[in-house]
Amino acid sequence: MKIIWYGHSCFVFTNSEGKKILTDPFDTSVGYEIPKEEVDIVTVSHSHFDHNAVHLLKGNPIVVEGEGETTIHNVKIKGFNTYHDEEKGQKRGINTIYLIETDGIKILHLGDLGHPLTDEHKERIGDVDILFIPVGGIYTIDADKAIKTLEIIKPKIAIPMHYKTPHLKFDLARVDEFLNKVKYPIKKFDEKEIEITKDKLPTNTEVWVLPY
Repeated sequence: MKIIWYGHSCFVFTNSEGKKILTDPFDTSVGYEIPKEEVDIVTVSHSHFDHNAVHLLKGNPIVVEGEGETTIHNVKIKGFNTYHDEEKGQKRGINTIYLIETDGIKILHLGDLGHPLTDEHKERIGDVDILFIPVGGIYTIDADKAIKTLEIIKPKIAIPMHYKTPHLKFDLARVDEFLNKVKYPIKKFDEKEIEITKDKLPTNTEVWVLPY
């Protein structure tokens, strides 16, 4: 599987069959460049402009929104409803997290999760190989709550997202606030695109940081 980060919470996963899954597309006001490649599947965690700009994507992808289970192009996707805040959605509504299984790898994308996950969530979700986790605070969990969630989910790889970079046009915490607190090994990449197979997953949790 190939993974490329387009900024914010937007990634594209390309599996061994060439199918492409994109997460949380943003609009032009966010500050990152809109992905130009055509994809097959899009997951949308919630209906905010920096996560649901499907209309700006090329092609005609199948859009997955909300809680439920589906299989598209041999890709298994399970959506679990969580909250965008710590007040059970009273401030910012529902946030759907997605468990995506392809090439034998289980990916969990947390969207704009606003509260730490619990043991109950872990029981419903099951094992996770790669966790995409927001760390920038303000609109999502911050560094401390992200670490609590890591300790619950126990993925093989955790990839931070939804944090401040020079390109982002609004304020979030920087990724270093998270990295300075984690107890897991940290691996920083120079390339925007990485490739991983199930047999190359680490045995114990590592934090992988992708550049933009």
